Amino acid sequence: MRLFPVAYAERKSVLPKNIFLAVIYILVLVLAAVAAISFFSAWRITHPAKVTTPQISSNIAPDYKNISFTVGEGKEKINGWFFPYSGSKKTVVMVHGYGKNRLQFEEQTFPLIARLNREGFNVMTFDLRGSGNSSGSTSTFGKNETVDILGAVKYLKQRTTEQIILMGFSTGASSCLSALTQTPYKDSIIGVIADSPYSNIDNYVDYIVESSMWLPDIPFKPAVKFAVKKISKIDNSLDVISKMSSIIPTPVLLIDGAQDNPHTDDNTRLIYEMYKRKSPVQAHYWNSGAANYGESYLSAQDKYIDEVVNFSNECVEEAAKAVKK
Repeated sequence: MRLFPVAYAERKSVLPKNIFLAVIYILVLVLAAVAAISFFSAWRITHPAKVTTPQISSNIAPDYKNISFTVGEGKEKINGWFFPYSGSKKTVVMVHGYGKNRLQFEEQTFPLIARLNREGFNVMTFDLRGSGNSSGSTSTFGKNETVDILGAVKYLKQRTTEQIILMGFSTGASSCLSALTQTPYKDSIIGVIADSPYSNIDNYVDYIVESSMWLPDIPFKPAVKFAVKKISKIDNSLDVISKMSSIIPTPVLLIDGAQDNPHTDDNTRLIYEMYKRKSPVQAHYWNSGAANYGESYLSAQDKYIDEVVNFSNECVEEAAKAVKK
């Protein structure tokens, strides 16, 4: 019997292929997890818990009236307070920062309001949309907030106010500067007080993400920052530094601290330097030496109030001189 050799086919191992597919599968899961966690973190940042306005005893607050007005296409209702000075036609509008309400420094805000009242100014404070007792839920770091300020200015101009000083803190400060460039009532705004504004939105979003996030920077920080900007629909058009030519020559008081943070420590100074170089009107800059971002008022309250009052009175005097020319 004739025997024929048997040919054996070499068996290919499927192990490398399985390992490759497993790695791909794991990477997809990791990316999906990073995306989901980043989106959740960004949603939490853009939808901060509302700090509701407390019931205030009449013995610690000046007399005030409840006010409200609507803004935006969705007719968001904005609620606030108006602290009148009898017969006055000049009003300081206070605009709070991210995660706050109409009382930026809670009850410690009242000494500032009371002093401005004694100096002859009405004071208006309100909750930005998505904050305090106002409607809405999303913080847009200056986009919608600017519209809210424009609504406040319109509200005042439809009543008895003739001269307005905008005063903002952090996001509110940058929004005040932006509102100045967009309002049809610019001639009525005789000054802006900006406490810790951002010069460009990327710096501020970096700061908010870092201060709000407990996750490791890599890979989450870039992903969260991207998601924050997409959810809030913001872009570099919010950069204050690009609007300097429209801010000038309105008098501006810029308040800064001595904080050591790469995302916040140069912003106010940069705005001041740009304003000083381009404006015929003297720029005002005060550094309180506060160790932390946005804490100038809390660290040097008496001096802070003096700076604000002196600047406000100077704005009124300069406006009177301009009318006589």
